[in-house]
Amino acid sequence: MKYRNQMQIFIVGGGEIGKSLAVHLARDGYRITIIDREESVVDSMSNMADVISFQGNGASYAVLKDVGADEADIFIAVTDSDELNILSCLTAHMLGAKHTIARIRDVDYARQNRFYKDKLGLSMIINPEMATAMEIYRLLRFPLATRVEVFARGRAELVEMTVGEDSPLNARTLIEINKNMGINLLICAVVREEKVFVPKGDTVIQSGDILYLTGAAEEFRKSFKKLKLPVKPLQSVMIAGGGRISYYLAEVLHRQGAKVTLIEKRRELAKEISAAISGAAVMCDDALTYFDSMSKTDISNTDAFIAMTENDEYNLIAAMYAESQGINKVVSRINAKSRLKVMKAGSRICTISREDVAADRILGYSRSLLNAEDNDAVESLYRLMDGKIEFIEFKIDEKDKNLNIPLKNLRLKRNILLGCIIRDGKTIIPRGDDMLMPGDTALVATIDWQIVRLEDIFADHS
Repeated sequence: MKYRNQMQIFIVGGGEIGKSLAVHLARDGYRITIIDREESVVDSMSNMADVISFQGNGASYAVLKDVGADEADIFIAVTDSDELNILSCLTAHMLGAKHTIARIRDVDYARQNRFYKDKLGLSMIINPEMATAMEIYRLLRFPLATRVEVFARGRAELVEMTVGEDSPLNARTLIEINKNMGINLLICAVVREEKVFVPKGDTVIQSGDILYLTGAAEEFRKSFKKLKLPVKPLQSVMIAGGGRISYYLAEVLHRQGAKVTLIEKRRELAKEISAAISGAAVMCDDALTYFDSMSKTDISNTDAFIAMTENDEYNLIAAMYAESQGINKVVSRINAKSRLKVMKAGSRICTISREDVAADRILGYSRSLLNAEDNDAVESLYRLMDGKIEFIEFKIDEKDKNLNIPLKNLRLKRNILLGCIIRDGKTIIPRGDDMLMPGDTALVATIDWQIVRLEDIFADHS
């Protein structure tokens, strides 16, 4: 088994995604090598994190050979060029890199995922726009959710939500919520005044708390209805901005039966989108001007507003206007991480960054691969709150310890929680008499721990 400081990760491209990956993976203790054509990017990366930086062509056989890419445990190409990323990964794969990950944005290339994986040896393909569109779509299913992640091939979900003053969860203990209110979900973690903790039965939920809940996908809608939280099906969605994210989002919403109105003020782009998506109404207009032309009835019948233009400030202003008009779900695209905090104080607006989504997906996949070098049990891994919270999906086999023992007879380490167990396609919220069994999938929440094996969650294996 390799130790972390022996595992080598190569990243081609020092843009926003590359920087985020390098900083997080270097912080985890892995050996990081960055390759970029621009000297200024290479210099800034060297000063930003504990990484080795090279200036050069990341697709060049000679360059990759010189920097030792043949020894890469993971090789990641995230430049702005799809072709460069594909060629970089192909060259690294042929040199001997174990796993390769490419950022591919072009719609035509993205449709050939299977070919690239099967024939060119790519381990993962990330389309940032598609990934962002799907994340927004998951957010739209629950008006109060600020993040939704999917585990166990869609059988279990993780939902992040903020507790408001008028929420039925406010001022109630977990015992009251789980037993008296009859919901079949588990609150795995609470963020309160920027501190993260695993709640206990007598923990009182407060207004302003950020909750992380896990459970079966179908249970969220049932439980939210019991709590009288909004779960209105999407019927009408308005999207401002006609880029690739909007294109993918409009497609999936139309397939689900929602009425989509897309507003793009650039005439040529509006024509292109109108021709590409037959099921959406495309308006050549400015979003705020279009709002002014809408009747109160039309606005009240709009379930969600998504601001997806290239201008952060415009997106925020349009999102705030939509929120002021009473639209239940408002999402704003934002590029600059430093501005994410603008919307936190009492606003219901969800902000989303394409770069952050892509980096999170690659980071989770990379860390699951690295953790699985010695143990194939790690299925997926998500890092939240800048790494303070991790959710890890483990596949359990007969070699794992502490199986077939009631959970009440086992002791978990502090700030670790077993979120749910998936068995034979069913999602179980674990109680004292439940047991872990071979063939199960277990979702584990950890705070300030980095767990590699399932047995690491138990106190008797510290």
